[in-house]
Amino acid sequence: MITTIALDLDNTLLTSDKTISPRTETVLKQLHQAGKRIVLCTGRPIKAIQPFLKQLALTKPTDYSITFNGGLVQQNTTGDVLARKSVTKANIQPLYDYAKANGFPLDIIDLTQVYSIKELGKSPYEAFMNGLMPFSDVSFADLSADDQFGKVVSAYDDVDKIQANLPQIVTDNFHVVPSRRNLLEYLPAGTDKSAGLKALLANFNEDFSNLMAFGDEENDLGMLKAAKVGVAMANAIPVVKAATTDETLSNDDDGVAVFLENYFD
Repeated sequence: MITTIALDLDNTLLTSDKTISPRTETVLKQLHQAGKRIVLCTGRPIKAIQPFLKQLALTKPTDYSITFNGGLVQQNTTGDVLARKSVTKANIQPLYDYAKANGFPLDIIDLTQVYSIKELGKSPYEAFMNGLMPFSDVSFADLSADDQFGKVVSAYDDVDKIQANLPQIVTDNFHVVPSRRNLLEYLPAGTDKSAGLKALLANFNEDFSNLMAFGDEENDLGMLKAAKVGVAMANAIPVVKAATTDETLSNDDDGVAVFLENYFD
């Protein structure tokens, strides 16, 4: 039985204008009230998705979110951590050295803010986040060696080229995955959305046979393959469509709502 519905945000749950449509909001609230667990799964920190959690009324003690693309599992209202993976400044150092040598930006994210590494140049990531997280422009040398970071991102036009040429010392430390066409994410090794969902489901004595997941991008592949019902959006990249059991309409055509209405009718 499906007990848990996992939802990627950008270009899946959210429309192109970064909102949840009224139809989708209604369907998700109805399923939640009927006892289904609605889990937002995103690369963003939980602070940056609070407006969506409030809109969907995901405030029960059993309501959790998967953030940092699986690196962090948190209770929505208390912020209590169920599972966490992180990286340190020492882990990031080889990536920083490579970025400096090759001229691309890095933004480093912890639970409460984003650090833009100023000597690497300002990226579009702050504009993309649109005020959902505070940003600090700092030099890499000023980062604390004791801090734990959720992930690093490169917002850049040619992320495919960056990913293709990363040295092994970087790929040994990180699971590197594009989350959008111009955004490359460096996650703690072994981290993806399926890892976070596995920890969450185990907390309720459940497993992937209880999971339905929706997504559109490469960073969604782990959870889409693991779920009993993996649903690709019509706007998903081809590799996602090839890996899923089902497909629905696009994010701008209420694809999530349409599939859920038909499945749980």
